[in-house]
Amino acid sequence: MSATALGAVLLVYAAAIRTKHHYASVLTCPLCKRTFEYDWVPLVSFTSVRLGHSRYLRCPLCHGWSTYNVWDTRKKDEPDLGQVSPSGTR
Repeated sequence: MSATALGAVLLVYAAAIRTKHHYASVLTCPLCKRTFEYDWVPLVSFTSVRLGHSRYLRCPLCHGWSTYNVWDTRKKDEPDLGQVSPSGTR
């Protein structure tokens, strides 16, 4: 990969992380049964193999490799309690 292409990929990744174009998934390792959080950007990967909605990655706790469904386990956005609703009430 050329330096220009690598720079472009890093720029897209940094822009996605700073905006709302990234997700966090709560994953459970099938080997050690412990949970961990994984931040990811759709279509971009530096530390895992993309497999559609799944990723083949290493557990940071037991260091075993497994396939995880990051799409179905992504955290849902929490509603902002200070936001005014369309009806004008909180």
